Amino acid sequence: MRSQNKAINRREFLRNSTLAGLGAFVSGASWHRSSHAASTERLTILSSVSLSSLNPYNFSSSPEYGIWNHMAESLVEVDYVKMGYAGVLAESWEYQGKRWVFNLRKGVSFHDGSPFTAKDVIHSFQRLLNDKKSPQRYALTDIVEMKPADDHTLILTTKEPTAVMIERLNNRNILSKTAADKYGSDVDQHPTGTGPYKFVSWLRDGQLVLTRNDDYWGPKAAIKEIVTRKVGEDAARVAGLLAGQGDVINNVPVEDVSRIERNPRTRVERAQGQRMYFLALNPVYKPFDNKLVRQAFNYAIDPAVIIKHIYEGNGYIMDGPVASNVIGADPKIKRYPLDTKKAKELLAKAGYPNGLDVKLYLSPDRYPKAREVCQVIADQLRKVDVRTELVAQEFAVFWGNEGVNGGKLPFYYVGRPAVDADTLYEQYFRSGVTKRLEYKNPEFDKLIDEEQTTGDMKKRITLLQQAGRILMDDAPFVPLYTLAEIYGVARNVIWKATPGERVLSYEMKIRS
Repeated sequence: MRSQNKAINRREFLRNSTLAGLGAFVSGASWHRSSHAASTERLTILSSVSLSSLNPYNFSSSPEYGIWNHMAESLVEVDYVKMGYAGVLAESWEYQGKRWVFNLRKGVSFHDGSPFTAKDVIHSFQRLLNDKKSPQRYALTDIVEMKPADDHTLILTTKEPTAVMIERLNNRNILSKTAADKYGSDVDQHPTGTGPYKFVSWLRDGQLVLTRNDDYWGPKAAIKEIVTRKVGEDAARVAGLLAGQGDVINNVPVEDVSRIERNPRTRVERAQGQRMYFLALNPVYKPFDNKLVRQAFNYAIDPAVIIKHIYEGNGYIMDGPVASNVIGADPKIKRYPLDTKKAKELLAKAGYPNGLDVKLYLSPDRYPKAREVCQVIADQLRKVDVRTELVAQEFAVFWGNEGVNGGKLPFYYVGRPAVDADTLYEQYFRSGVTKRLEYKNPEFDKLIDEEQTTGDMKKRITLLQQAGRILMDDAPFVPLYTLAEIYGVARNVIWKATPGERVLSYEMKIRS
């Protein structure tokens, strides 16, 4: 099988696909600013998340990817407009079964002035693979060989045909081999990428300062200096924005949206998030070993009530197993309608004419308003004679070997972000991959095997859609919603939010 994908021009990508990046915070004397002083000289982001370290591979979270996107770039990025992948440091690529051939961008320099070549990519990927503690390592473990055909042609060879490799290269930042050779074990104190901003300074759980890369190969950023500060508490971020101590904030609580919108100096930006919330119904446990019970739960639950009353309308109902803004979504799939009569009939047919008792596990410290959401779900299930006990757990317990990842929870509320349906399907529904949800369906597995080796994106999407229809019928889960990513922004900052939990400042302009 042989197919070729041409990447769209980087300028078009930047124009069409604004992503997001977040930063870090310092307190006290740092907060001396006049009201909304965002200018072409300086912009400040107050963020709930900071860099965990200066190791570019020592994390796996969308907000931190956003921070690194300022300094270092990957071969490809997600194009949210075309729902595919766009070239960044790769201009085009060709899938040849067990080989991927990347034509790299020419005329690109790192911040230290060294030229970008295939050797830098290989150096970066080898470092990622050799770090056995890196949570990003899984993405590249299928690669068995990396070699440069020349300075700007890279060949990756995989164990098996791996069409989804292009997805796994998203967010794998490329750093300078020349800098690594120069600084050795101290290289992390000198982050050297090709991005639109250069590293200046960083304090752990504090402040990150970046300055514009005036030699950037693409469009030059409009703002000279970016300061990102960590502000962990929601109320403090909102207060900082309203007081003019920050120009952009992330994770705005729904109850504070109206305050920001009423302020003449601030506004709210929203984007449909890609964290998909659902109820997992583990088929290895009773009563969820019965398909009729699983379908009954789908008929009993109405996520529209949750979005309206818990999230004040800031959410998007999922009609299928993945959100509408995820690669592989099927617009023809419709969710189970709310039908309590049908739910009771199915439960009776499954052998539960008097209803049943279940425990619903949740992690209030991980997912926003999880307790309130699950209380609504319990109330809806009560209407079909399902008596639900809520079991709240700290995330470390909920997510650990005695919880979700150990396959110990029969029924739980969870959220998982993905830009490609393959990510969710692989981790939750494909047999033998994880214990999170021990669903087994040979027909579904066969479709996933095929899409993961199919280089034709249109055919891949068709296969993912077929797999999605199987999931909706078998119902090992109840799809719920994605939530809006909500940002507070100073009115003189021109920026439109898009999915990804990131605020990329090089997409911003300042209104004069």
